Amino acid sequence: MERAAIMTRLPPTVRLTGLGFYIALCISGGVFGGVQLDGWLETGRLFAILGLFAGLAAALGGGYLLLLDVLKTNKDKKEGQ
Repeated sequence: MERAAIMTRLPPTVRLTGLGFYIALCISGGVFGGVQLDGWLETGRLFAILGLFAGLAAALGGGYLLLLDVLKTNKDKKEGQ
């Protein structure tokens, strides 16, 4: 079965929960990676802050696309009833 077909069968609440996890992983991953780079390169907090902004940008862009998909699928289901 295709991934898209599986995702459309899930209720919107489950898919929105996945969206929350995606956002949390992007932000925490960016900060964690930045902290690790700061430790290796001894640059203070420079890469932690850059990682935070990179994680926020990834979360914003990807979250927007995921949210559009959730809303589109939910709208298609309502129209099909």
